Amino acid sequence: MTTYDSPPSADMPCFVEVPAGELPSSGAAPVRTPGFRLAALPITIGQYWHYLVAQGLREKPRPELHAFPTGHGTGLRAAPPGAVTLDEELSGLPVTRVTWRGAVAYCDWLTVRTGAHCRLPSAAEWQYAAAGPERLRWSLGNEFDRATYAPQASGPRPVGATPANAFGLRDLTGNVFEWCEDELTTPSGEGLGSRVIKGGAYTVRNPESFENATAFTADELSTVPYIGFRVLCARTRPAPTGSPA
Repeated sequence: MTTYDSPPSADMPCFVEVPAGELPSSGAAPVRTPGFRLAALPITIGQYWHYLVAQGLREKPRPELHAFPTGHGTGLRAAPPGAVTLDEELSGLPVTRVTWRGAVAYCDWLTVRTGAHCRLPSAAEWQYAAAGPERLRWSLGNEFDRATYAPQASGPRPVGATPANAFGLRDLTGNVFEWCEDELTTPSGEGLGSRVIKGGAYTVRNPESFENATAFTADELSTVPYIGFRVLCARTRPAPTGSPA
């Protein structure tokens, strides 16, 4: 395992190396990944707040990217006259109420900042990373540990609540679902505006909902308190604007 950053800071995620291997696939032909870097933890409220400030979104929130309630104790909340404010004591919680489009926008910003191609993981990449080299059923084993994955809760826990899996990744099972890049489509391939979410959340209880292989979907404009995201950085750099991919 290679760590690419110090432990998670207020403004930047920490990335670890996920090695090359065969991705889970429903097709006949195996699909391999050359490996990638994945954020060790979901993006936190504090990290997303830094992005809001840097992008001028604190003063001019965009509802297609995020939506926040007005009450205290929610981490990021709306405050008059329409700005977003931070509850600093909750900055270590996973950021939620960010749409799929908002998560992609954050990844695009991180790409510019780091020079690495940052994006959401595909469902297959997410599952591969969560299952580890032993292809486990849940991120830490083949037995469901309710106390670790799904303690009774009315909201998210701070990130890092679970031990690291074999690749050095935490919180892949439970706490909040995570956006993936995959879109739900019709049999003809037409997009339906819904995206895959993985990992389970404090809102669900049955063990099957938390399995690495299980996938749910949510509308890509959903702003709910139980979906977060983490960032994948590909090995290759993004092509310059106007250049072939």
